[in-house]
Amino acid sequence: MECRHQTQMAKKLEKLEQCTEFRTFRFRIQAFSNGYREFIEREAGLTEQVVSKQQLRNYLHQQRYISRYNEDGKKAKSKGHHVWNVEAKKISRNTWWFKEFLRRIASPPPKAIIGVPYEWTPTIWDPQIKSPKVYFNSDWLPHWLQWDNNALRGLPPPDATDCSISVIASYYQGKEIHHLKTNFTIHVVPHTPATTVYMP
Repeated sequence: MECRHQTQMAKKLEKLEQCTEFRTFRFRIQAFSNGYREFIEREAGLTEQVVSKQQLRNYLHQQRYISRYNEDGKKAKSKGHHVWNVEAKKISRNTWWFKEFLRRIASPPPKAIIGVPYEWTPTIWDPQIKSPKVYFNSDWLPHWLQWDNNALRGLPPPDATDCSISVIASYYQGKEIHHLKTNFTIHVVPHTPATTVYMP
């Protein structure tokens, strides 16, 4: 019998039953696909003649409850195997709540230090595709900040204060353009010996 998910020890399973938070389940891709194929054949009569392997793969690749890539843009792996991640929590005896994975700007901006060159290079995390080529811009920035080759750079002047900015990311997934807009606050701190390096 093909193993669809990594084996959990008895103590871990017992702890899982008691946990009320989201937990990550890692599924081997081929086993998961085969299991889903068996399910749709049994429940809906959809054989491979009706739904091809390619159609099934494309369908699963578009599911928002499956994460194929980590935040670093690399395919998820566990114990040497590529896996798909699913996050869920048990809310009653026979009921589970599954987490929806949404593409987002993954890295928050660091603090800005007055008089110290500032730089922030954000990244996009999309659970279904490798880190895409992306273009970043903003509809407003303080006068000391500007986008330069997808990095936000500037030199905070003595009168710089905390500022809220909108970061707009545009990128392709296939032939379709996706846009993400996220609001961030850049905190500005005075230059002291303890703040001579960038702070997260």
